[in-house]
Amino acid sequence: MRRSVETRVGTTFVLLMQLRVLVIGVTVVVDGQVRGDPWALGVLVLAAVVSGVVLAGWEKVVLRLFEQPALLAFDVLIGYAVLQVGGIFGPYFLVTVVTAGLAGLLYRWPVTALLCAQQAVLYYAALYRNAPADDGGGGVTMPLLVMLPVFYGVAALVGTVLRRLFDEHADAEETRWRMEAQAMAAEERTRLAREMHDSLTATLSGIALSANGLPSWVRKSPDRAEQEARRIATAAQVATREARSLIAELRDDSAGVPLVEAVRVLAGEWESRTGVPVRVDAEAGADLPAPARREMVTIVREALENVGRHAEASRVDIVTAVNVGELEVRVRDDGRGMPGRPDDPGWLEALARGGHYGLVGMHERARRAGGRLAVRSIPGGGTEVTASIPAAGPEPEPARAALGSR
Repeated sequence: MRRSVETRVGTTFVLLMQLRVLVIGVTVVVDGQVRGDPWALGVLVLAAVVSGVVLAGWEKVVLRLFEQPALLAFDVLIGYAVLQVGGIFGPYFLVTVVTAGLAGLLYRWPVTALLCAQQAVLYYAALYRNAPADDGGGGVTMPLLVMLPVFYGVAALVGTVLRRLFDEHADAEETRWRMEAQAMAAEERTRLAREMHDSLTATLSGIALSANGLPSWVRKSPDRAEQEARRIATAAQVATREARSLIAELRDDSAGVPLVEAVRVLAGEWESRTGVPVRVDAEAGADLPAPARREMVTIVREALENVGRHAEASRVDIVTAVNVGELEVRVRDDGRGMPGRPDDPGWLEALARGGHYGLVGMHERARRAGGRLAVRSIPGGGTEVTASIPAAGPEPEPARAALGSR
């Protein structure tokens, strides 16, 4: 069963059990006759204790109930005991109706119908045994016999409808995720092709052009040839890094995964590969629209790669939080810091001239998602990279808007 369905079924299960505990508690407080009968009081206390234990471990209980419907049949017997000691009217009957609602919520119709039939039979048994005290002459026996058991079927129907709504909502959510992933995959292919043309292809063309001219420089000027050779080596390293980045993005399967989960998986893989411990402190429910989420995950991946290549860190912390309509992800390490001053306007250009395009690309990704990137670094005191992207996502570009309208 899908996780979203499990969550909604579990929440409804908890609400129904809380309703039962509340009804039992109110009944004991209000009904003085029950408080004066040790046997009746004991049965109600047993029902309340069983309900409390179920509430305490509802996650395991729900899974076990899915596997063993007979456990809910045991709950039906507890309901019969409640009817027997308290009578078939009012709150005592409501305690048993909750069980029918749980049956409809958890099981398909054959099992639900069997449990409702069991409840009806036990209801008749309780009615028969309590008839002299309840009707005082038989005037209300027939209406009770016909009408009240109908509520078991009604409660089961309500539970079944809720379960169907949960399943339909999960199917619609899964379809939306799939269509979103397909649209994003098409957009990603276009973007990767553009980046390969604009960056990797241009870099390789420059390498080829410089390599063709290298023999003539060897003959004319050995010093210039040495400079050209170093430039070619640097360009080759840049091309290698660009190719690795593109390959990593092609292999990225986080399109349909919530941001927090994607970051945890990414951090775990990087930690197992590098041996550097990573602590992820993520705010529950923090997420972004799919295009912005992809950019954020790539920024975190590149930040971790920079730590692994340059920082010599012993620890990395990743913090994800929502702040004034923006989702912030901070990647902080305790390494040796970065050269230069990140707040210097010419710092990024200096990095690019030295062949360090990782941070440049991270800034571009943050801007493309409608956000910004900030870097704080102290030589010998570590580095902190903070990406902030609006939770609503960036405004769509014309090409994307056209794609979405078709």
